Amino acid sequence: MRKNTTWDCGRSTADGFALFEHTLWQAMRKTAYWLAMDIGGSSVKVALWDGHRLSRVDRTEFGSAIVDGDWIARLLGLKLQAWGDPPIRSAAVGVPSPVDAKHRVVVESANLGWRNYPLASVLRKALRIPVYLETDVLLAARVESALGAGRNSADFVYINLGTGVSHVRMLRGEPQLGAHGLGTNLGHAPLFSGRNRRARKLCRCDRPYCVETVIGGRVIATALRRWRGGEHHRFWREYGENLGIVLSCVTSLLDPERIVLNGGVCASRTLFESSMRAALQWHTVHQGALPKISFSRLGDTAGLVGAGLAAQQRADE
Repeated sequence: MRKNTTWDCGRSTADGFALFEHTLWQAMRKTAYWLAMDIGGSSVKVALWDGHRLSRVDRTEFGSAIVDGDWIARLLGLKLQAWGDPPIRSAAVGVPSPVDAKHRVVVESANLGWRNYPLASVLRKALRIPVYLETDVLLAARVESALGAGRNSADFVYINLGTGVSHVRMLRGEPQLGAHGLGTNLGHAPLFSGRNRRARKLCRCDRPYCVETVIGGRVIATALRRWRGGEHHRFWREYGENLGIVLSCVTSLLDPERIVLNGGVCASRTLFESSMRAALQWHTVHQGALPKISFSRLGDTAGLVGAGLAAQQRADE
């Protein structure tokens, strides 16, 4: 066998791949894209959406650092430059907060320290393209309803387990956000007041014992740094029990047909799933009302796909 096969044009395999890559870049420059962004409590995901699929998916961690729209704009500028400055029609951004669509501001994100923050205006000025804002869990839940684990469920609750914890109830494909449009804040629901207790678990919102202080991503990161060896198994068992209790509360309040779980925590599902299901069953009074529990089929790209579709649909309106 020859070490270096040749193409019909007589070029080496290496030359052929270089030609292919050049042709691909030329095609990309002729194709207009939509920019999809998913901003979490500790990372930013960004990708190009061509109307059918994602490409150039990238994730940048910022941990506990304070970020703002200018930082995100600089990051996007560097990514687009590295991708050859493809033509972008518009962008959609998922943020971990309710959004005021009329004024295009992030209402309040405890994990990012934003309140009434004009993110869309900052990015629009920097990128010089239309920028649309939406709550990240809504973008992901709509995609999960149409394409994922919620596809065949008329009534399900989508819960994202990341740095923060958020949810949305989907009823026949439409999100149910409540009287004030704030029905996505499961992470800041108090489990109990914490009064008269010496040790209080304070959330980033400065309130004690929010759901996030029990099942949020920062709890996991802190525990895994502190606990060693077999203690990890104990932690994940307790985490699953706490998550099961939260799911039991959701079941009692909303009585969904199904609960769909997604987020970075779900990558460790084998460590907590059994204790989660046992706790859900134990704490739910009406056993006949137990919801089906599913894990997202789309994983951490659900929010990006939702953002890409949102940017495309808004631009076509």
